[in-house]
Amino acid sequence: MVLRGSELQHHNLQYLNGMLTTHEAAKHLDLSYWHFMHLVEAGRIPGVRVVDRWLFSPDDLNDYKRSKFGVLEDLARAALENPDIGLTDKQAVICHYLLANERPSEIARKLQQSRQAVHSQISLIREKVTRQKTTSFLPPETTTVRNITPPIKRAVRSKRAQASL
Repeated sequence: MVLRGSELQHHNLQYLNGMLTTHEAAKHLDLSYWHFMHLVEAGRIPGVRVVDRWLFSPDDLNDYKRSKFGVLEDLARAALENPDIGLTDKQAVICHYLLANERPSEIARKLQQSRQAVHSQISLIREKVTRQKTTSFLPPETTTVRNITPPIKRAVRSKRAQASL
């Protein structure tokens, strides 16, 4: 949304109270200024343009952060709440960092690991949580593997194909 000088008189300026500048918003999301502006220009982060400056609502920024990393937080919460999953010590530490709103790249720095190593651990956590969820929802008799042959499909010729012969 862009507000020009003549529109500012008619717009409720209380709405702009508490808004963050581009540099403050980039810092809030722990992104570089240029990457943040790329996301704004792509329309992925909503903001208000007042004359020649962008302003951002902290709520909108938190919503963006939640949409980006909320899935990881939910995964970490599910992994830590269920002791049957069998997390390793490193995986538990990663889950605690994820719940503290740490991004995987920050976790890698803190653990002195590569980003790929942290992402691999997150993938293993995801597999463990998924495996635990699927086994807990299945009744006991469906956990056994049955040898069921798929039905045989017959080739059916359409009338149009028959007519052209």
